[in-house]
Amino acid sequence: MNNKKLKIVMLLSRIDQSGLTKHTIDLAKGLTDLGHQILLITGGISEDEKSERVFAFYNMFETMGVEVKTFKKPSGSIIKKGFKGVLDLIRMLICIKKYNPNVIHSQSPYMTFIPWLMGKKFTTTIHQMGLKRNIFYKNPTHIIAISEESKQDSIDNYGIREDEVTIVHHGIPDEYAQTISEGEKLNLKNEHNIPHDKLILGSASILSKRKGIDLIVKALEALSCKAKSKIYFIFLGDDVDSERTKKLHKMIETANIESITTHIPFQNPKPFYDIMDVFVLPSRQESFPLVALEAMMSGCCPIRSNTEGSYEQINHGTNGLLFQNKDILGLRDAFEKVILDDDLRQTFQKNAKKDALERFTIPRMTKNTLEIYEKIRIH
Repeated sequence: MNNKKLKIVMLLSRIDQSGLTKHTIDLAKGLTDLGHQILLITGGISEDEKSERVFAFYNMFETMGVEVKTFKKPSGSIIKKGFKGVLDLIRMLICIKKYNPNVIHSQSPYMTFIPWLMGKKFTTTIHQMGLKRNIFYKNPTHIIAISEESKQDSIDNYGIREDEVTIVHHGIPDEYAQTISEGEKLNLKNEHNIPHDKLILGSASILSKRKGIDLIVKALEALSCKAKSKIYFIFLGDDVDSERTKKLHKMIETANIESITTHIPFQNPKPFYDIMDVFVLPSRQESFPLVALEAMMSGCCPIRSNTEGSYEQINHGTNGLLFQNKDILGLRDAFEKVILDDDLRQTFQKNAKKDALERFTIPRMTKNTLEIYEKIRIH
């Protein structure tokens, strides 16, 4: 591989709490650690995503030396939005031309029209299955897929040849392998009234149907009395007064599981991974979720629905359990297995952490991404 330090333009539609933003941060960290320069062109922080955590994400880019150029989404009348949109596009094109990058990487597929207009080689990462094509999406020189499913989706839906798609699995910081102290764990449990004598199960996501939150409630309701007596479940996600949170509380009340569950507004999930024995992600649809990898590296026993990326993250029966998508009883049975069998759960915890540290690190992701960059270098 060419060891020349690269100038890279990254295109990101907005900075929010999504896995896309986190992945962009992690990749930027891996690249800047190797001495590469990055210009990030972004729509910035969206109005409905303003929070301390999102502002912290924004600051992370600047702290690691990424040059950030923000172009806010136009507002006002149709004419005003159209005029400002065209003006901003011209400014973006001038900004990229002046930067004279070796590589253009559109993290947001709907920004691929920008390098296309310039007639430049570029790559994009397909983070989401079933992306609808529109005038803003243009096929890249080479596609980065994040799982076997997203690779096949790229071939089937975008007319991409197989040799124009490469899978690069997400990587996460190895800091997730470092656990908070026992004292900090006790303080966290006390702060949120989490019992000290129970197995802690949990999830970390928006509280939506797509993320399978309703499946968790129904599976917990269906647990045996013996299993229920051993556990406490943390729903980490959304604000206290969001409509999804209100709906969750209603589901919990209907299922009569208030005594074994709690909701905590979304915040840095790492300390919560450290007090969880079991992490569950029962999504109806996914891409290649970082939260599952974060929990695995933190030492949680993972349970996932068998949606996109699941078989690449979890070897069923070795480092965790998979269940059929939308199967409530399948999720219940997975819960029962790891709740009632301490040896099995602890084996999954150990193997999950080992596997995450070996296969899903930032250096590995960065190395594989740089190999793609060599294929699509502008100069």
